Amino acid sequence: MSRRRWWLIASAVGVVVLVAGGLWIWQATGRPATAEEAAAEYLRALESGDPAAVEATGAVMQRETLDAFSDATALVHDAEVISVSGDDSAPVGGVTATAEITFRLADEKHTAALTLSPIDGRWVVDESGRGTVTARPSVGSFISIGGQTLPAGEATTLLPASYTVAAAPVSLLSGETSVAVLPGDETAVDIDVSVRPEATAAAQKQLDEHLETCAEPGTAAPEGCGIRIPWGTEFRAVSEFRYRIEKLPTLALSGKGFGAEGGVLVTTVTGTGQDGAKREATYRTDSWSLRGDVSFTAEGVVLSAW
Repeated sequence: MSRRRWWLIASAVGVVVLVAGGLWIWQATGRPATAEEAAAEYLRALESGDPAAVEATGAVMQRETLDAFSDATALVHDAEVISVSGDDSAPVGGVTATAEITFRLADEKHTAALTLSPIDGRWVVDESGRGTVTARPSVGSFISIGGQTLPAGEATTLLPASYTVAAAPVSLLSGETSVAVLPGDETAVDIDVSVRPEATAAAQKQLDEHLETCAEPGTAAPEGCGIRIPWGTEFRAVSEFRYRIEKLPTLALSGKGFGAEGGVLVTTVTGTGQDGAKREATYRTDSWSLRGDVSFTAEGVVLSAW
């Protein structure tokens, strides 16, 4: 057989191999992933700890869920798809599939069921692949998961992983707990919270500013300042109150309230005496004190004096 004929035969075989290989690649890449493959892809994304990998699976969720995943303290591992039901049809509207899975998290083995629904012609794990956490701190109205501040007492959707949930703002409040989030689970946790010294310092500064405003001259004693002047026995009417602060009350926080004691205030009252004549008198208290409520916002502390 001539060299030319061998060359032609070899070329033809090469073309056949290329066509067959291209057909195989087209079939492998052109068909949609099965429900089992989609569930496995979701599990690999959870194991990676990469929010972008989870998002690439097509799973629809809030941005805060993906952001919190970046701060997970422990990830799913040794995850496997055990079985799949409803996987005998293409991912079209009205059809769902269920994948039974097993995995390990926080040194414990778990099983769960993932529901997959068709989205844009592909199988996608729905909300069954996430869990929720409702945290209730003993002090404050906000919690922190990683770098995010979220409302306390509300269900927060999270990807399967372990998280540290802390009372917020973390600069003012101390208290946290670890939570393992499982697919489809709803978890509620209580957080025992104590007030940091920084919170007392911030509240004292706020109180001082409030009391400085209270000490501005006026025609009536201000409300919510702890100022009580027994002028009624000497004055028929008052035209002006003037104040001099010698010492501000020292504040102490107690969870949802505060007390401030030990202040020294001098008040000069001008007006009309009981005899109808112009009168001026000075009153001094060495026990200036007040009480009030305390609340914590996402970023700071707020006082409400009585």
